Amino acid sequence: MRHLAVALLPSLGLFAGAPCFAGATPQAQTDPLEQSRPLRPGQPRWLEDYRFLDDPAKRTDPFDALRFHRLSESSWLQLGGEVRLRADHVSNPLFGLTPVEDDSYWQQRVHLHGDLHLLDDSLRAFVQLEDTRSHGQEVVGPRDQGRTDIHQAFLESNWVLDDARLGVRLGRQEMAYGAHALVTYAETPNIRQNFDGLRTSLSARDGRRLDVFAVRPVAYDNDDFDDSSDDATSFYGLYGTLPWSQGVGIDLYAMGIERDHITWNGRAGAEERYTLGTRLYGQRSGFDWSWDFMHQFGDFEGKDINAWSLWGEGGYTLQNPWKVRLGMRLDASSGDRDRNDGELNTFDPLYTKTGVYGEAGLIAPANLIAVGPVLGFSPHREVRIEPAIFRLWRQSDEDAVYLPGTRAVPGSAAVSGHDLGTSYRVNARWTPTANLAIDLDYQFYDTGEVFQNLGGKDTHFISVRTSFRF
Repeated sequence: MRHLAVALLPSLGLFAGAPCFAGATPQAQTDPLEQSRPLRPGQPRWLEDYRFLDDPAKRTDPFDALRFHRLSESSWLQLGGEVRLRADHVSNPLFGLTPVEDDSYWQQRVHLHGDLHLLDDSLRAFVQLEDTRSHGQEVVGPRDQGRTDIHQAFLESNWVLDDARLGVRLGRQEMAYGAHALVTYAETPNIRQNFDGLRTSLSARDGRRLDVFAVRPVAYDNDDFDDSSDDATSFYGLYGTLPWSQGVGIDLYAMGIERDHITWNGRAGAEERYTLGTRLYGQRSGFDWSWDFMHQFGDFEGKDINAWSLWGEGGYTLQNPWKVRLGMRLDASSGDRDRNDGELNTFDPLYTKTGVYGEAGLIAPANLIAVGPVLGFSPHREVRIEPAIFRLWRQSDEDAVYLPGTRAVPGSAAVSGHDLGTSYRVNARWTPTANLAIDLDYQFYDTGEVFQNLGGKDTHFISVRTSFRF
């Protein structure tokens, strides 16, 4: 942690205080939840603030009587939930490198939460229960099924400091920062990502913000109420946001992770890894952009860590009824140059967003170069379609190909070549009501030289998801 504090010490004076926790922020003058509620799938439920429902005239949704309860002048309770059903079919899972040729299954996820605010939001308690199950799945991942468990349970305290506010949150919680390059809520596949620990947030009214956190990831098990902290991993960091001008800003961040055991390029051991990064983002005159630049250093079993990554996308939205957006994505992350030298060059994407190159989540941004066009359009105001094509290569052919969760594709470090192939993916979302969202995803992965040298095959993936939130 000392490395992170030294790295960002000069910038700490740029930040002042109101926390990033939505429940602790002042009511916005124009709250989008007044027009459509609840939040769409993907966003955490603790962001919701329903104090505007104190006005009976605004209780226009059938679930308003359930979601908001005024307990006293200074306290209130919010309730809600989600039911999600997902059906997937995969041909040649893991590029055909498993004995399974076809895997068809369906998954369920049920969330129920209660959000109690006391003393005009000076104190808050949030609890979210979940039930996640997978039926008929042959190739099961670590976040496909966890049965019934506590997904989130935290206490939060908030203080007003002149023009600023300070929030402190302790317990099990979801986190995400920036464009989710390193930390995300992870809507895919079934269990959303969560952490146990402490997070503080200091935010100013002009948009400046600084988060400091020290957490452990949650380790998932397959029985009821048995998820626990991963005591072999410590994760901590600072994340600051500075607005430059209207719609344009910069993020500065430093994160550290300590693991008792991890495997990189065929070698296992303990690791201390630190990430320094900056994000440039904005929207102006129809253009949008978000670019993360990251450098990692540290120690892995006596080896110095020296890794880098670029993660970003830019686009332009046309001013027409279909809201057509034309974009281009470019990701590049270093791989290990030589297994036998004194350095480890493999970039670790930590708890990054999966499904960027396709909902199947076949490739992680470690030892990877990915580039391709992305398109988005809305033929109807309730429908959004987003196709994309990505060409993928591994940055170093002396290193493995990595799956989400920094798992190496078996045997990939031993074969030659850089070409990983091409991923074609499309997502279509239909939101017929404020509560219901239906997603259709298709991905075709045309394997390249590396997977062909392993005896791999092309992969087809199709998924249908229905999410009902209340």
